[in-house]
Amino acid sequence: MLSPVSVVALVGGVALLAVGGLAWSGLWRRWARPEPARSAPITVVPGVGVFLVTLGVLPLLVHLLGNVLVLLGFLAAIGSWLVLLSEPPWWGPRWWRERGAVRESSDVEEVLWARRVPPERDSEYLVSIERAPSSPRVRRSVLLLDPALGRPTLHHQDGAAPGSLLLFDDEVVFAADRRDDATRPGPTIRVLPAAGGLDVRREPSPRDVRLSSVVIVGADGSRCRFEVVRPRSLIAVLRRTYPSA
Repeated sequence: MLSPVSVVALVGGVALLAVGGLAWSGLWRRWARPEPARSAPITVVPGVGVFLVTLGVLPLLVHLLGNVLVLLGFLAAIGSWLVLLSEPPWWGPRWWRERGAVRESSDVEEVLWARRVPPERDSEYLVSIERAPSSPRVRRSVLLLDPALGRPTLHHQDGAAPGSLLLFDDEVVFAADRRDDATRPGPTIRVLPAAGGLDVRREPSPRDVRLSSVVIVGADGSRCRFEVVRPRSLIAVLRRTYPSA
């Protein structure tokens, strides 16, 4: 039989696991806004939930097995706190890991931002018009790192611009996203010729020691640095798209 304390622990643990599951799946993302947000709903909440569940079911298990499960639950709770404190870039669901590069917005927000950006300042629109009818073979969300970008608003990261890396047949193009364009006097576009080969390498990010950056040097010597969630994947895509890279 379960004691009242065991029932409370079990119910509380199941509730925390349910909350952690909603946060991990992305069905509940409000906790991640505004940024920067700590990862407690996908670290400590499920970790403590596992520990409480093991405590709740302890009376139903044989002595040795129960002690082992409680120990594992305790280690899960401690580990969740360690993950919260360090927040490694590999932890969490994909939408959480890529939240810095991919900023979600509602349809209403998109309309509002679109009205604030005239065509002559819309980076991706200008890229698509100039290269029509060609379309990019690959698109990756990245963060351009360049001290010259400055910090146009207090909400910006100094020397950084979110946008898309567009891989065309003979060049790699960065185009800032519409919301970044809305804060600057002109478009933010970088073009790296790839016809003669690219030099691609991975380096530590100058902004955040926990993340990596990818440096791309074009055939003409032009150089850009991008912060990306999965640098190895981006490098593999670049080398596959441009075999000489």
